[in-house]
Amino acid sequence: MTIQHELMNVKEAAIYLRLNYMTVYKLAQKGRIPAFKVGGNWRFKKEIVDDWLTRKSIAGMASVLIVDDDTTVRDILKEMIRKEGYSVTTAENGESALREIERQRFDLVFLDLVLPDISGTQVLKTIKETARDTIVVIVTGYADDPIALNVMSQGPLVLVRKPFRERDIIEVLNMVTKGMTSNVGKS
Repeated sequence: MTIQHELMNVKEAAIYLRLNYMTVYKLAQKGRIPAFKVGGNWRFKKEIVDDWLTRKSIAGMASVLIVDDDTTVRDILKEMIRKEGYSVTTAENGESALREIERQRFDLVFLDLVLPDISGTQVLKTIKETARDTIVVIVTGYADDPIALNVMSQGPLVLVRKPFRERDIIEVLNMVTKGMTSNVGKS
């Protein structure tokens, strides 16, 4: 079987996904569905589309809180994570983060340790006390700092160093998604 036969065209993908032809075409054009061009035509690999659908269905259930005092970092993370299909809330400081955590349950928190009011360490402590199932990703430019090292020794956390790359964030989201799927149906 040649590679060409393993790929679906837009019409076949539309039938497979039970979507309108133009909807699939527009999603591919906007980069919202995994597709690539072969000879100027959009093509879809079934296995990649299936994996994407699985991640999207799980991600659609997941909510993420981003806590960082740097507006640029918050906006970049928000865009990257939303693009992957997650529901995103942001907080510019520790007080705001604590209000959001009190108001709603989050599956994942991207947390800067250096905040202008309450420290990220205090926010982490509150998360561990009130939302034990929440996965926390420490996002810091000071990964070798004693505070970061102390926080990382407190339990299963993920650390992402600033400046980060989009693939670093997507890797974390994929890791978290896999963890969520392995816990489905378990109590």
